Amino acid sequence: MPVLLRNIYGHLLIAGLSLLFPVLLYRARHLDDNALTSWQWVFQAAEPWRLWLYLLLLTPLLWLLAKAPEWWREAGHSTPAGRQRRLMPLLARATTPLMAFLACLLFFDVPEMIVDAARYFIQAKSFSTYGPLYFYREWGGEIFAWTDLPLMSMLYGLLFTIFGESRLAAQLLNALLFALTTLLIAQLGRDFWDEETGQAGALLFLGFPYLYSQTPLLLVDIGTMFFLLLALASLHRAMTRGGWYVPLTAVAVIGVLLVKYSAWLLLSGLLPVFLCSLGPEPRRAIIRAALALTPALLLVAVFFWGQREVMAEQIALLLEFQRPALSQGWREGLISTFFFQTHPLLTAALLYSGYRAIRQRDRRYAALSWLVILVLVVLELRRIRYSIPILPLLALLAGYGLRDLADPGLRRHLLVVIAGSSLLLAGGAFKPFLNSTGDRNLLEAGRFLDTLPRQPIGVVVLSEHDPVLDPRVTLPLLDLFTNQKVVYLPPATPPPQPPGVTESPLRFSWEMHLPEFYLPAPAAPPPETVVVIKGSPTARIPPETIMMLDGYHHLQQFSADSGIFQYRPLVLIYRAADIAKPWPEP
Repeated sequence: MPVLLRNIYGHLLIAGLSLLFPVLLYRARHLDDNALTSWQWVFQAAEPWRLWLYLLLLTPLLWLLAKAPEWWREAGHSTPAGRQRRLMPLLARATTPLMAFLACLLFFDVPEMIVDAARYFIQAKSFSTYGPLYFYREWGGEIFAWTDLPLMSMLYGLLFTIFGESRLAAQLLNALLFALTTLLIAQLGRDFWDEETGQAGALLFLGFPYLYSQTPLLLVDIGTMFFLLLALASLHRAMTRGGWYVPLTAVAVIGVLLVKYSAWLLLSGLLPVFLCSLGPEPRRAIIRAALALTPALLLVAVFFWGQREVMAEQIALLLEFQRPALSQGWREGLISTFFFQTHPLLTAALLYSGYRAIRQRDRRYAALSWLVILVLVVLELRRIRYSIPILPLLALLAGYGLRDLADPGLRRHLLVVIAGSSLLLAGGAFKPFLNSTGDRNLLEAGRFLDTLPRQPIGVVVLSEHDPVLDPRVTLPLLDLFTNQKVVYLPPATPPPQPPGVTESPLRFSWEMHLPEFYLPAPAAPPPETVVVIKGSPTARIPPETIMMLDGYHHLQQFSADSGIFQYRPLVLIYRAADIAKPWPEP
């Protein structure tokens, strides 16, 4: 009992704050302007007070979990000191990545909420269908590249080549990269400060509820985050230890350069890490850095030279279109990012860490905080999705801020409260909301199509009167969720582009062309199954589509709609009348 009562007022304060903050944030949810998981929306699909009750029931369990190591030692069950010093760090290093990986698994049934996934799926499918040589040759040509770089599409395509067009395989890759990121946080914190700081940062990384909405998506942000942190952590070890960290750094830098254009700016974070890694033998450290970075830059230069025309067009588009849009319209508030989409106690630890670093005059803290300053202050990126690569550094810096918390039990309690309540929010509110949107219809329709006999599926996508995107983008998203072959059935007269397309954040959807594997074969018979995708529940089916469906009966319909987003796809499935008896309409 004395163990449980030790620093009891500190534990009560942590528990009280963990219960108070959700109430305050819910009352002030109008301040959350996040574009995907705003608190103004997510509680339409979740009961807030029921979620708070779950948190209340979880509170004593989190406290006992934090006190368990102390109770175990006081009870006389501790291992010998030398063995404990070896086993405990190993156990801690393995536990957090495992927790991170398992947490990602809980969100695998979330639909693709960001239509950019259509581009990456087409790119990955082109890689698996035609091979790497075609992929390289036609990148930016037959393969629509927009402002993308190819690394993550190649990795997804490689998985499709091995396992088939499996979204699960791509999701497992992202979950693995997410889990490995916690290992890199722990390693960087251990190398710059100590074991406890690294482990605290790794566990705090689970305190960003927003991140769980991104791990199941076929995007490049999780990969960008991983490769950037791998470059930072491996460069330090390459310079201080050498060995296999030298080629690992080269691989990481190649990854950063080929994953996303915006990551090029983030490579500036290597310079302060380089300065902190010179050590007592700067000449040897510089040679190791050169051996790591030179081959990476040379190999990437060869790729860049072969794709110079495509990349020049992409960079021009970034400068002329995306950069002004990011600075003017595509913005979210810092209050949203650091209080609603991040656990407030993590934000408090982060703010305190800056004060502690100034007081301690810690240059290593300044080195790791450069990228945070670059993204949030210099570039002024005010959209959390584009800040994902720096979230591991924010977690590590927040872990640094907890070093002044002398009692290990209080520190553990704070860490498990942040991680546990963030996962509860993501799983209990964010996930149900995402599954209530119209994007869920594409997932459910794909699963239903897989119950039908193997056959080409004709897909009709209907244009809206005032569209927010080109509806053709839903075709690859449907294809992602089914193993059937889908074939695009274009309208007799393609609708004209609406005005303002060149300024639209979804401009790529109109400029994207569908690859050949979506086009029907010449003289192919009419498909036995036709899928009609409407942009909203109120959209009408045009006469030419009604005529085409003559001889088909209504088979199934998927019409989930949260009413939040402008584009709300509804899916209707029709079957040739002579195949089976009509099913009753739902």
